[in-house]
Amino acid sequence: MPIFEFRCLKCESEFEKLVFGTSDNGISCPDCQSEDVEKLYSCFSGVSKSSDGSTHSMSSGCSSCAASSCAGCKN
Repeated sequence: MPIFEFRCLKCESEFEKLVFGTSDNGISCPDCQSEDVEKLYSCFSGVSKSSDGSTHSMSSGCSSCAASSCAGCKN
């Protein structure tokens, strides 16, 4: 199950939520309980190991960095 990032449009709080299935219905802000939230686009990174033991980095960082999370990636 994927973890998504959300921003509350009422209090501007950002939070993560484990979402079961494909529906985002019923997601509420943990700070103010508002259901007026938007899903944020997130970056990811990971490392895979091939059969020969070498590792390969994977990242969806923005063009300005390779971080998994930064202010530029959330635009």
